[in-house]
Amino acid sequence: MSLYKFLRLLFLFIPVSFLISTISLAQTDSTYLQTEEVLENILQEPVGEVDNSDLIEDIDLLLKNPINLNRATFEDLQIIPGIDINTAKIIIDHRNKYGNFFSVNELNAVQNLNKKVIEGLSPFLFVEKPAEIIVKDQPLGPFENFMQSSNILLRSRIINSLQTNKGFNENKFEGTKPKVYNRLLIRYNRQFQIGYLAEKDAGEKQLNEFSTYHLAINDLGIIHKAVVLDYLLEFGQGLTLWSPYAFLKGADAVYPVKRTDRILRPYTSSTENNFFRGGAAAIKFDNFIFSAFYSNNYFDANIDSLTGKILSTPEDGLHRTFSEIRKRKTAREKMFGGRIDFISERFLSFGFLHYRSKFSNDFESSSVFDFSGKDFNYTAFYYNLYFDKLNFSGEFSYNGTSVASINIMQLALSSDFTFITSIRSYPRNYFSFHGFGFGERSGTTSNEFGIYAGFRWRTKFGLINFYYDQFKFPFATFFNPQPSNGDEFLVDYLSRPINKFETRIRYKYEKKDVPEMLNNTKQLVKRLRQILRLELIYSISNIIRLKGRFEYNSFKVSAIKSKEKGYLIFQDIRFAPVSNLNLYGRIIFFKTDSFNSAIYEYENNLTGVLTNIPLFGEGMRWYILLRYKIFKYMALSFKYAETYKPKEKKIGSGNTQIPLNLDNVLSIQLDLNI
Repeated sequence: MSLYKFLRLLFLFIPVSFLISTISLAQTDSTYLQTEEVLENILQEPVGEVDNSDLIEDIDLLLKNPINLNRATFEDLQIIPGIDINTAKIIIDHRNKYGNFFSVNELNAVQNLNKKVIEGLSPFLFVEKPAEIIVKDQPLGPFENFMQSSNILLRSRIINSLQTNKGFNENKFEGTKPKVYNRLLIRYNRQFQIGYLAEKDAGEKQLNEFSTYHLAINDLGIIHKAVVLDYLLEFGQGLTLWSPYAFLKGADAVYPVKRTDRILRPYTSSTENNFFRGGAAAIKFDNFIFSAFYSNNYFDANIDSLTGKILSTPEDGLHRTFSEIRKRKTAREKMFGGRIDFISERFLSFGFLHYRSKFSNDFESSSVFDFSGKDFNYTAFYYNLYFDKLNFSGEFSYNGTSVASINIMQLALSSDFTFITSIRSYPRNYFSFHGFGFGERSGTTSNEFGIYAGFRWRTKFGLINFYYDQFKFPFATFFNPQPSNGDEFLVDYLSRPINKFETRIRYKYEKKDVPEMLNNTKQLVKRLRQILRLELIYSISNIIRLKGRFEYNSFKVSAIKSKEKGYLIFQDIRFAPVSNLNLYGRIIFFKTDSFNSAIYEYENNLTGVLTNIPLFGEGMRWYILLRYKIFKYMALSFKYAETYKPKEKKIGSGNTQIPLNLDNVLSIQLDLNI
C-alpha cells in the first residue's frame, strides 16, 4: 500500500479514535473563540486565488481599536461585521432609555437582542471607565502617564517556501526567498497614532521594497479625523472612493451589500497600490462634517516606450525580475478634493463629494482601459435614510461622461429577520480609479447592471442565509466578445441540532456566459457551476473542537461538451489546553478533473494573513498552526503547511513553478502589544 493511500485510510479513522481517546476530557459546553468565529463566518466564501489579507488586517485593527459602546453612533455600530440596522437600533434605544452601559456584558440584559449576535458584537466594543471611579495612589510622572495612555503594536512576520522555484533556479529573481513583513503602530490616548510598515515579497531585494507611513488624529476638538502621509478615503457605497478591498457576496447574505464609510483612515496595509499619499482632514461642526484631501503618489505602470502612454497598471506589487522592476513607480497621480456630510442620528445622512485626478501620462485608449486622457473629475452624492425598521441607502457618481448608481433597501422585521435588496447600474463608459462597488466582478465598477435580493433569518431551528443575484454586462469587453449575463443563488443553513454539535449545509448555483473557442472563433457559451458543502463541528469541551467538511464542485459547459467535477474532504482540530496556547491542525484530501473545478478553502493562519489556495488535480494538503502567548504582551505564531500531489511532476507555472510534486511553506510571526 502506498503512503498516500495509507494516509487516506488513516484519515477516516482519525475522528473516531480521537473521540474515544478524549471523551474523558469533555467539559461544559463552550462557544468558539469569539473573534475567530466572527472571521470564519464572514470569510466562508472565498472570492478566488487572491490574497485577502487586507480584509483580515482590517478586522484585526478594528478588534484592537474597539468602538466605545457609550459613544457609538448608529453608523458606528454598523461598521461591525454582521450587524444590521435593527441590532444597532435596539442598542441605541436601550442606551437612550436607560443611560450608559457599565460594561459590554450588560448587552446580555438588552431585550430582543439575540445572544449569538452579542457574542459577535462583544469583541469589537468596549466601555470606558468614568474618570471619577479611576483611583490613583499618587500622581503619575510624564513618562508613566504617557506609557499608561499609550499602546505599542509591533508585528514581524517571515513566510518562506522550503522549495526553490523556477525564478530562483534560473536566477530570474534578483532578491531572496523569504517574504518579510514588519509593522509598528504607536497609539496615544485613542486620539493619536503613528504607523510604519515595511514589506518585501519573495524574490525582492530590499526589506523595505514597499514602505508606508502615517500620523493620524481622531476626535481632537473640532478635528473629527486627520491623517498625514498615507491614507485611504471611503465615500458612500464605494462607487467613487473606497479601500482597494471589500467583502463581496458570500455566506452572509446581508452584511456585504451595504457599505458604511469611515470618511478617511490611515493606511496600514501592504497592498502597494490604490492608496493616497499626502494629507487629509475632516472637521466636525454639529451635524456637519467638512473634509478636504490632497495626494501626490507614484504607482506601477506599463508605459509605451514610443507614445509614453499608460498601457496597464499592474496591481500585484511584485518587483522580482528586471521587467517587473522596470514598471515600478513609473507613473504619478496628483489628486485633490473635498466632501460635505450631514449626519442626523437615526434619521438621515447624506453627503456630496468632488475630486480631481491628474496623471503624469495619458492612458492608452486601445488598451484594456476603456478611457483615455490624463485629467479626470468625479462628483458624487450618497444618502442614508431611516424609517424605523426600514433603511434606504445609495450613491450616484458622475465621472464627467456618465452616472453610476447603486440603491439599497434593507428591512429588519425583527432582530431575527433581515431582508435586503439592491439595484446597481454601472455604465460601460463609467470608470473609477479608486472605487470598489458591490457587484459580480470584484470591485470592477463598470459595464454592469444587476439586481440582488437576500435575507438572513435566525430561527429556532438554525440560521438561514439566502441570496439571488441576476447580472448582465451590456457591452462587449476585452475578454468577452459580446454582451453577457448570468445569475446565481446561494443558500446556507447553520444549525445546532444537539448540544455541542453544529452543522452547516451550503449550496451555490451559478450560471453565466463565458468566452470559449468554437470553430476557431471566440464565442460566449453558458457555464454552469454548482457547489455543495457539508460541515460538522463538534465542540468536545472548552479545550477541543473538531470540524469536518465535505465539498463537491461540478463544472459544465454544454456547448463544448465539457463536464468536470471535484471534491474536497478535510478533518480539522483546534486544541487549547491552556489559555495562552492554541494549536490548530488540518488534513485535506482533494481530487478535481482540472483547474476549472478547483476548490478554494479558507484556512486558519497567522494573524493578519488570509489566502485562498486553489486545490485542484489530486493530492493532499495538511498544516499545523501554533499560537502561543509567551508573556502578557508578547505572542508567537508558527505555521507549517504542505501540499503533495503524487501524480504530478511539478507544481505551479511560470517563474513560480516548483520542479517537484511537493510544496511546503514555513511561516513565523511575532506580535508585541504593549
